[in-house]
Amino acid sequence: MRKALIYPIIPVLLIVTALFSSCSSSDDEDIYVLRDTVVLNIDTLIKEQRNVQKLNLTFVVQLAAFKELNYAETYREKAKEKLSVLPDLRKTGDIYHVTVGRFNDAKSAQDYLNTVKSKGFPNAFVKSID
Repeated sequence: MRKALIYPIIPVLLIVTALFSSCSSSDDEDIYVLRDTVVLNIDTLIKEQRNVQKLNLTFVVQLAAFKELNYAETYREKAKEKLSVLPDLRKTGDIYHVTVGRFNDAKSAQDYLNTVKSKGFPNAFVKSID
């Protein structure tokens, strides 16, 4: 009689256990890459160069973004080893952006982006800053 009651309860216990274990958090590092700019092809960048210069925009190459300062600082040090230049840390809201370079025109930033990508940063991108 007891065995007959236990067998239907076992699947319910397994399902409840699976639900609780899948909802647990992990301590893995979260990396956020925020794309807050429009990606343009190089032909468009060259054609629109005059308009961009009139706006006095400054461009940087963003390597990564983090919510935690210590992750951003660690990434910054590793990037320094690969690029031989100390990247900047920029805070926007609660996000720390790891950027490198400072350019007055989009073409120079795009050229440097190609160099950065060749040195091991395939997800880097050009963005304008205030």
